Amino acid sequence: MERTKTIVVVGGSRGIGAAVAAHLEWQGHRVLAVSRGRAAAGEWVAADLLEDAGLEAVVRAVGEGPLDALLYLGGAWEHGAFTVDYDFMASPRAETRAVIGINLVAPILLAQALAPALSRAPAPRVVLLGAWLDPPGAYPEVANAASKAGLHGAARALDASLARFGIGVTVIDPANVATDEVEADIAEGRFGTQRPIPLADVCRSIDFVLSLSAATVPARLVLAQQQPAARA
Repeated sequence: MERTKTIVVVGGSRGIGAAVAAHLEWQGHRVLAVSRGRAAAGEWVAADLLEDAGLEAVVRAVGEGPLDALLYLGGAWEHGAFTVDYDFMASPRAETRAVIGINLVAPILLAQALAPALSRAPAPRVVLLGAWLDPPGAYPEVANAASKAGLHGAARALDASLARFGIGVTVIDPANVATDEVEADIAEGRFGTQRPIPLADVCRSIDFVLSLSAATVPARLVLAQQQPAARA
């Protein structure tokens, strides 16, 4: 029988983070769901990870560990991102700082802060949510593209830096995922016709990473969209 894991899920109030937190809680794991707004599942840890006080709140909630996984599934993007409304020249400086801070700086600092607790688990993992960029920066949302591309370099450096603690680092790069927000964008015409990746498939990819032994670390998982076949 699989042992119950303790898992931190960042972004637990909505979208991918909320779905994964609920999925892991249903499996019987202890889930610490980190978000500014109330989390949808798990034990809510109210924290703004752009502030040192928020990082320290998560460390206190975890305690001495062991912590089996840090899943950083939160994220931010610019106003109007991925729609015709996005305008780089209209993006405030504060917005750029916030997007890069949430998507890139915060996961680095949180991984550093939680490394001692992670090191006490038998096969500890850090899982970071990237984005499917091919090539990197192929879309015009500057802060979001910069933060997601930078996350890959940070992940490899974290993997090297945390290897002495036995902590493996994985980046999951999905295309559009079928969150409520994405489904609404498709329905209202802000995105083109497409078949987004089911939330259940994201949950399965995380199950896969967490199921592996300490000897195996998948550096990157890409979840691409399979579009419906054209009708004859």
